[in-house]
Amino acid sequence: MWPRRIDAISIVVAVVGTFILATGGRFDQLALSPLACFWGLIAAFSEAINTVLPGKLFKKYGPIPIIGAAMLVAGIAFLPIYFTQPMPKLAPVDVWVIVYIIIGGTLLAYIMYLSSVQYIEPSTVGMLGAFEPLIATILSVSLLHADFGPMDMFGGFLIIVATFMQLMPSRNPIKKNDE
Repeated sequence: MWPRRIDAISIVVAVVGTFILATGGRFDQLALSPLACFWGLIAAFSEAINTVLPGKLFKKYGPIPIIGAAMLVAGIAFLPIYFTQPMPKLAPVDVWVIVYIIIGGTLLAYIMYLSSVQYIEPSTVGMLGAFEPLIATILSVSLLHADFGPMDMFGGFLIIVATFMQLMPSRNPIKKNDE
């Protein structure tokens, strides 16, 4: 289906807010390294595909088998790296932290995130993902004592505005392709 006008506007607002956060309000330079921007763009593209593509598969099989199969394939794809890198010495607490990151921070987070596509529009789910750079900025400021100026605050404000724009009801009911 075609995006609503408010969806298109909110995407532009979110991109502008993210751009302001990435540049620190200075449009002649990036606050991030070019490599970080490259990987950020790759991650954004992957997340867009990740949110929209599996919709029909989720309806047929449910999210848990699809996410499990995707993580299995990704794990197999990274096996060559596992065998070529030296194994670090891990304390028991390190193992538990890794297990928590795998189960709580990855598996459960993706199951909840992608399961939400069954209940709300993928565009809304994707826009809620726009909070990620804002949260990363807040954590950088609070934990790493990074600089956070007025332009950064404005960029964060734009991301929040874009997210709330997604919650605005449509004048016309949304017609899905299968209706």
